Amino acid sequence: MSLRWGIIGTGNIAHTFARALAVAKKGTLVAVGSRSLETAQAFGQEFGVKLCFGSYTELLSCDQVDIVYLCTPHPYHYELALTTVQYRKHMLIEKPMAMTHAQVQHILDAAKEQGLFVMEAYMYRCHPQTLKLVDLIQSGAIGKVKFIRANFSFDGRSLGPSSRLWRNELGGGAILDIGGYPMSFCRLIAGIEKKGIANPTQIKATGYIQPDTKVDEWSNASLAFEDGVTAQVFTGIFSDSDCSVEVLGSEGSVKVNNLWRPDLPQLGAVELEYTKYGQEKEIIPVPLEETNLFAYEADAVAEAVLNGQHECRYMTWEDTVGQSIAMDAWRKEIGLKYKEDN
Repeated sequence: MSLRWGIIGTGNIAHTFARALAVAKKGTLVAVGSRSLETAQAFGQEFGVKLCFGSYTELLSCDQVDIVYLCTPHPYHYELALTTVQYRKHMLIEKPMAMTHAQVQHILDAAKEQGLFVMEAYMYRCHPQTLKLVDLIQSGAIGKVKFIRANFSFDGRSLGPSSRLWRNELGGGAILDIGGYPMSFCRLIAGIEKKGIANPTQIKATGYIQPDTKVDEWSNASLAFEDGVTAQVFTGIFSDSDCSVEVLGSEGSVKVNNLWRPDLPQLGAVELEYTKYGQEKEIIPVPLEETNLFAYEADAVAEAVLNGQHECRYMTWEDTVGQSIAMDAWRKEIGLKYKEDN
């Protein structure tokens, strides 16, 4: 069996996901929807999609679509998701699922009432490298987790003020665009010994909000969890730093240089750097059947939906709720506000 996908939105990430569906084992792209028929048709021509719609509701009305990938700018996710629920379509929603915790909770409540699948698209969670890292830590190889460090940033200055990253009304800034990755990773690892997801008990953050654009250019946050686990995260859209993650334990440490985009070899090999204290560092390669990161995500979603499940084991609803609460708290710490906060 295979899922029939529709994509809502035609930006860069839509193109990335369309390429993934071309190699996914359990899904096929059958439709695309845009606010412009011309744009939808151009997208369709590029990817061999015959069902091209000049409105989102036309796609949602199509009985040949099983599930939709919502990948418009963040502020549009909320209303689109609620509309998608009305049309009883399953959803993969690009991160962040919505702008605030209140919006996220409303989406999940509505989907639950209709018995629909929903997942927030943190694709790295589905990748073998992440799963290998989790297995290594759960095996006790580094002992008790003590400290987690996670960075994700890039230099986006060349994109210019027309980019959504520079625009507050489009949910721009570093925290919402890519800061969710290190936050979600820290929550995953902090809860690993209990085989669940942990939520920070304390968040302290600093950051820089550009006076003209009203978006955060960079921010760092210190997190505290139960059982004494602490973490440090950094994100920035105007600062190209080391984007690695590292977990320190009582017996050793593990580092991954390219966790977020293991499909891009120029960012680092797909491997773990494991060190048992007092011994030489060991490189643990991660063999891959497929190199397309987003294909793993699409197949994980398909597996869940085809098995009648409403959530994916790699990014559960409880996880997304906790993530939205943590992201709200991080933004509040540095005074970053959007119209959705009112």
